[in-house]
Amino acid sequence: MAGDLGDPVAVADACEGAETVICTATSMPAAGGDALQRVDHDGVLGLIAAAERAGVRRFVYTSFSGNIQIDSPLTRAKRACEARLAESRLDSVVLRPSCFMEVWLGPHLGFDAAGGQARIYGDGAAGISYVSARDVAAFAVGAATAPGGLRDVVQIGGPEPISQLGVVAVFERVLGRRFALEYVPMAALEAQHRSPDPLQKTFAALMLGCAHGDSIPEARQNAIRYGVPLTSVEDYAASFGQ
Repeated sequence: MAGDLGDPVAVADACEGAETVICTATSMPAAGGDALQRVDHDGVLGLIAAAERAGVRRFVYTSFSGNIQIDSPLTRAKRACEARLAESRLDSVVLRPSCFMEVWLGPHLGFDAAGGQARIYGDGAAGISYVSARDVAAFAVGAATAPGGLRDVVQIGGPEPISQLGVVAVFERVLGRRFALEYVPMAALEAQHRSPDPLQKTFAALMLGCAHGDSIPEARQNAIRYGVPLTSVEDYAASFGQ
């Protein structure tokens, strides 16, 4: 059943008869105007309410790392939805993944493995628990199908934290080529974060989070608990040589 988060009737119809809802909805990265408010905040809160009314048993919600608390429209939306789930009648699992490999180690954010170029936010020295989107999807399946009642908040990351410069070193070794580096200074990120534009402020908050680092020491334990074999940065780099 299809449902438009901007249409309360469609959302209610989509929830009717469902046992589990998995929500990965976001207006990022193409959010414009008030899309983050309409979709990530109002739309998802409406979905949670509709799931309650329809008698849904479990709600699996994809948020982002709890270590990143820098203010932005996306941060406010995600944390508000987490809080709403915590006070709801639903069984719930909140997934809090760190930086997606496919996003942060991709050309759209300046990491071009094929071209041998990498954009570094800040000094690139802080550890980040990069995680594959495929692994997060596996967590969502595990959360949706686990027996019994669940009220869980799961920090998700790769098998070990690695700095941005460490990632470059891995790619250089695995692919056998040198990378050219472009540094984005903290002052530039902080200036962007002061932007009144919701999308620019949100991107800056996430880039600042990346620059400060996001190490998730419980990542391996949580992966074992949910039966997810984790993808390493080296595994991901090797996929570019195939």
